Amino acid sequence: MTAAYRFGNAELRPEQRKLLTAGKDSRIGARAFDLLLTLVERRDRVVTKNELLDSVWPGLVVEESNLQVHISSLRKVLGPEVIVTIPGRGYRFTGALDDPAVGQSNATVPGPTPTHAPSDALAEPLTNLPAELPPLYGRTEDLPALRSLIESHKLVTVVGAGGIGKTAVAQALAHLLRGFFDDGVWLVELAPVAHASLVATTVAGVLHVTLGADAPIEALAKALSTSRMLIVLDNCEHLLDGVAELAAALHRAAPNLRLLATSQEPLRVAQEHVYRLGALALPSDAGIEGARQAGAVALFEARARAAHPRFALSEHNVAAVVDICRRLDGIALAIELAAARVPLLGVDGLRARLDERFRVLTGGARLALRRHQTLRAALDWSHGLLTQDEQTVFRRLGVFAGSFGLESAQRVAADDSIDEWAVLDQLGALIDKSLVVAETGEEPRYRLLETSRAFALEKLLQAGETDATLRSHAEAVLALFEGSLENEYALSRQARLERYLPDLDNARAALDWSAGASGDAPLHIALAGAIAWIWVNAGLRPEGLRRTRLAMAGIEPATEPHLEARLLGSWSSMAFPEAGAQELAADASAVKLYRTLGDRRALFAALCQQGRTLAEGHRLAEAELPLQEAGQIFETSWPPALRAPLLITRAWLLRRRARFEEGIGVEEELLQLAITLDDKRMALSALTYLERSAAALGRLEESVTRGRDLARRMRDERFLRSGIENIVLVNLSMSLTQFGEIDEALVVARSAYPLVEQAGRVLDLLDPYALLAFKRGHVGDAARMLGRADMRYATGNFQREEVEQKLRDKLMLGLRDAMSSEELSRLMKEGEALSDEDGARLALRE
Repeated sequence: MTAAYRFGNAELRPEQRKLLTAGKDSRIGARAFDLLLTLVERRDRVVTKNELLDSVWPGLVVEESNLQVHISSLRKVLGPEVIVTIPGRGYRFTGALDDPAVGQSNATVPGPTPTHAPSDALAEPLTNLPAELPPLYGRTEDLPALRSLIESHKLVTVVGAGGIGKTAVAQALAHLLRGFFDDGVWLVELAPVAHASLVATTVAGVLHVTLGADAPIEALAKALSTSRMLIVLDNCEHLLDGVAELAAALHRAAPNLRLLATSQEPLRVAQEHVYRLGALALPSDAGIEGARQAGAVALFEARARAAHPRFALSEHNVAAVVDICRRLDGIALAIELAAARVPLLGVDGLRARLDERFRVLTGGARLALRRHQTLRAALDWSHGLLTQDEQTVFRRLGVFAGSFGLESAQRVAADDSIDEWAVLDQLGALIDKSLVVAETGEEPRYRLLETSRAFALEKLLQAGETDATLRSHAEAVLALFEGSLENEYALSRQARLERYLPDLDNARAALDWSAGASGDAPLHIALAGAIAWIWVNAGLRPEGLRRTRLAMAGIEPATEPHLEARLLGSWSSMAFPEAGAQELAADASAVKLYRTLGDRRALFAALCQQGRTLAEGHRLAEAELPLQEAGQIFETSWPPALRAPLLITRAWLLRRRARFEEGIGVEEELLQLAITLDDKRMALSALTYLERSAAALGRLEESVTRGRDLARRMRDERFLRSGIENIVLVNLSMSLTQFGEIDEALVVARSAYPLVEQAGRVLDLLDPYALLAFKRGHVGDAARMLGRADMRYATGNFQREEVEQKLRDKLMLGLRDAMSSEELSRLMKEGEALSDEDGARLALRE
């Protein structure tokens, strides 16, 4: 028999499936009970969201929002502190169980290991720190880690960008350790010190040590040789040589002394242990409970309330607060300065003015360092410590949007006086000085925090280098994505997307500049064609269509033929499954140009796309011709992955001819190719085709099983979701509806809607969602949706597939049985006036 779990005033009884609070049944739902029990049983660790979904909703595809709803309801019953959100990871039960055998410690900082315990526990600790410090937000993991380091090592340097919160963390740790060093814990502020030669005398002054006639460093080391103390050397970045020399001397002479330094870059002495302090955590969602768990939002709320006592985080303003903290990169100083502006600007006004952040973020605390009273002053301080070449590279790197790779950085920042190898050295120096962030991963990537980037762009403008550097950036992006085309058949679809997706923001910035007044039209066409493949793969089809259409408008007789062909072929592929005159003309032009250029591989791919577009337009006889030619020119020496376009087009044509059994053979061949190539995204496409073929043949149980498996794969592997998740979920919802699993079909449909809307394919929802509305008893809504769908298919460049047509015909029979022909006609006419989005939402409403 499972024993009850008791914590606080609550008792969880697994055998009876009850939660009692203050002795009364809380009557929580079955899912909430299972959720709480899972967290309690696994209380020794963080439980991931996927783990909870699989445990509480086994075998079902469920939105994460359901999980959040039940977590919120449990917190209302038990209090917000019992279940803690670990941003980006999951949830953890933190209640203290009454039974010590099954309970857990709630300590956030390990017990101290003092250098020498004080003889009188009641004596006032020796320190120049204030008796109380302001609360520290978002550093619950940093403090224990730092404490462990300082207990094990004699010199620890906290390194981070200006304003990141190094001083606050160091002071909090020093405050925590008061009383554990016989000779005290001391803070030495080095920011006002002008020269490295004055470091030792400044420290001596704080410690009330008389140095005498000896050299200051040796005299101080000798005076402290028997001391048991912790010294915090704050703001060392402009005095690195002097601090490093003092640290080395103290390490040799004073075995029981600990040094904790803060700096924007390491001291680079042999005995140093570096702790790089990151920004405050940002919430993964904009809900109040989740937001408050993040250090950045907690700090903003506290500082805003201090400046404006009536301020409160609410459903109305939480999204704006989260956006402010995110745009300020979780930098503590920037957040504090921003929060201080809430009484004047309000949250929405502050958010709207963040592009002018150097004007808005001023007026820090009166006792703060002068360089911390405005954001610009803090950055000016950091920038002033750079060499001339470091300043040059720093400002040029400001043109990158998001993160960037090493080769791109070298292309953009190099010039006649700073070659690519020198850029590498300067980039390393900027990382050391915490002005550039190095991101972890197989291939190193780098980025500037947004505030630093805004400052760098100001410096770039002042140097008169903006246009030239933006051109270099666009050319670097083009070189990068030209490489992505060379890797099209050398890398799996998954690996290719993972490699190039991090540069999507740079691609957008390069396209925007090249299309602008000071841009370059031929460069814009080249960029648009090279980048085009990523839009659909990333689930961003509408944006891709818009950007590609803009570039196509710039084609002129002087446009290089291979760039024109590439852009036209990209357009047709992206516009699919639309098969109108523009798409067919683009295919024909691309085929003609590649045939003229003699590029056989490009011609092969263009012919496959042409056949697929013709098949989608039900021009089946015409579609056979490019397919036959593609098969004839295919060379066995080409990469095996090049067989995929041919197999996909064959499968598409067979499906349009309703030869589903024959099509299954081709789809299984495509799946085997994907398995051989270890290409998970290609395999996902093949499995999606097989699921649709099963549905077309009326094998609904197989279709549902395949659909659930596909949805589970995408949930477990993040990158598999992009570009195809909407199709998988719509198909699954359709099959579940026909199979009679209406509740699950509705959950899946609601999950699919935002993804389909993002992909610009809401029309695909109208038929399956109309059937779902009908099965839920919303007969009038079903009729309206069908009216909208019929009108859209009649006026658009696309037609229903066999499965969709059968579904539509079946639904029409049901509607005719449910109402008079006059009523049906009236409702369908009403539906024609709706938007696709309004029509689809009819099926999802309560």
